[in-house]
Amino acid sequence: MSQHRTLFSVCSVPAEWVYPLRSAVLLEGRSDSCRFRGDDEASTLHLAVYQDERIVAVATVCREALSGSVSDAEWRLRGIAVEEGLRGYGLGRLLVKLCLDHVQKEGGRLAWCTARETARKFYELLDFVSFTPPFTLPSRAGVRFYEMHHVLPGGHGPDVD
Repeated sequence: MSQHRTLFSVCSVPAEWVYPLRSAVLLEGRSDSCRFRGDDEASTLHLAVYQDERIVAVATVCREALSGSVSDAEWRLRGIAVEEGLRGYGLGRLLVKLCLDHVQKEGGRLAWCTARETARKFYELLDFVSFTPPFTLPSRAGVRFYEMHHVLPGGHGPDVD
C-alpha cells in the first residue's frame, strides 16, 4: 500500500511570509522594495502555495481604487510570484482565481493589476483586459507595464470622475 502525500497546499499567510518570494522573483532580490502599500490592511489577503514546508508561490490582493476613481469596490492584485521551476503548473492561475473569489465575497466589482509585458498574456487568459498603452515605472526602467482590469460578475468598469 502506497502512502499518499500532499504535493501542494494553499494558505492565507501574514504579509511578511510573502516578502522573500516577492523579492526573489519580482524585484531581483531587492528586499527594500518588497513591502507594498496595503499589505497591512485588515481586508488584504496574502496567499501562499506550499510545497511540503516551503513557500513556492504567492499572491496578494488589497482594496485599492484606480487612480482618479471614486469607487471603494476596486481591488488590486499585487506580488503574484511563482518559483521559476514551478511555472506552468497553474499555481499562479489558482492564486489569482482565489484572490478574485475573495474580492467578490468582499463586494468588489473590479480587480486590477500592473502587469509586466512578460505577464500580459497570463492575465489576458484570466479575462483581464488592458485599456492603456504600455508605460514604464521610474523604479523599473526598461520594463514595460500594462494596467489590466478584470470586471467581476455583477460589476462594471471603473467609476472615474
